[in-house]
Amino acid sequence: MKFSIITPTFNHQKYIETTILSVMNNKKGYSGIEYIIIDGASTDGTCKIVEKYKDQIDLFISETDDGQADAINKGFENATGDIFAYLNSDDYYYPETIKKVKKIFEENHDVDVVYGDCAFVTEDEQFLRYFTEVEPYNKYRLLNCSDFIMQPTCFWRKEIYTLCNGFDKTMHYGFDWDMWGRMAIAGAKFYYLKDLLAVNREFEETKTSTGGQKRLAELKKIIGQNKMGFYASAYSSYVAAELKKNSGIRERLIFLFHKIMALENTIYNYQNIGEKHLYGTLHKSNKLSQVSRLSIPNYNGNTLLDLEFSIPKELSEQQLLLVINHKTYNIKQKNQVIKLTVKIPDVHMKRVDVDLKFSHTTTKDSSLLHRILGQTKPYSARLIDFSMSKG
Repeated sequence: MKFSIITPTFNHQKYIETTILSVMNNKKGYSGIEYIIIDGASTDGTCKIVEKYKDQIDLFISETDDGQADAINKGFENATGDIFAYLNSDDYYYPETIKKVKKIFEENHDVDVVYGDCAFVTEDEQFLRYFTEVEPYNKYRLLNCSDFIMQPTCFWRKEIYTLCNGFDKTMHYGFDWDMWGRMAIAGAKFYYLKDLLAVNREFEETKTSTGGQKRLAELKKIIGQNKMGFYASAYSSYVAAELKKNSGIRERLIFLFHKIMALENTIYNYQNIGEKHLYGTLHKSNKLSQVSRLSIPNYNGNTLLDLEFSIPKELSEQQLLLVINHKTYNIKQKNQVIKLTVKIPDVHMKRVDVDLKFSHTTTKDSSLLHRILGQTKPYSARLIDFSMSKG
């Protein structure tokens, strides 16, 4: 089984090396990986960085294109693998991601698409939160309620990609969701692998953060083409999220309308709030439950880990058990803010796992709606800072 990984890039000198290193690291665990980089004629130092790894890159093309989807299609036109995926030049894989995905495809010959869990990091690769919106595959929900598949964690067979005629190069913001929808309509079988597969870098300049009305118009088009029901609450969910940034009376009224239209999605999320805790991180937040795990790849050789937590006053004298890559630390803290700087036990590890266990928990932060529904959200701390650096 051969994997073809495409990285589309344009002027991403600051980030692309980590992306490349993550693919190279996965190649060590499984040699059947073809790596193709398609550059849109970058004018910064992107091409020089790619040149450093030319012996491990199967194909590098640098020329102008019609956007990201066009670049990705160009990469797959040159691909020779059985399993396809694309990894943007500001995202990266966890170690052994390809190995784990390969196992699923080999053991499930009827599966067409595999996707998994994802972490969000800052521009400088510090842990933010998990993508807790992920959920087991449901065709109706994918087409009508939520794009719960994080693109960098998604892999698919060449046959289903060919059947769907590639990505729509007229789109610039939601062409991945458009593809998942067309795959679903074509009868593809999806498999949710509950494991961390990729990291999504989140910062102000990303397309998702800056798309605004153009992005919403594109999402409306996608949902209009693929929806199964009378009204797709997904569109209202995205509109409401966008309008939340505005404070005008007109925007607030439109926001209220779309919140009502997105009620189906809201109710589902409340009903399944417990299942949407991922590794002890609460849904859409940086709040940690009593037993939590923070995990991040470490491709840049960092040796120091700075952790800072805010805990409720009533829990300020609790015991904290901290395990970093299997090394245990017992901490007794009397303050509401816990600050720690610890040396990463094994600097050669390409992944740092921080497991936390608090002696107590609290549900004081649960919203009124959660309490009315009897769905408390137990937590012990709020993550303020997670940063890794070279000592």
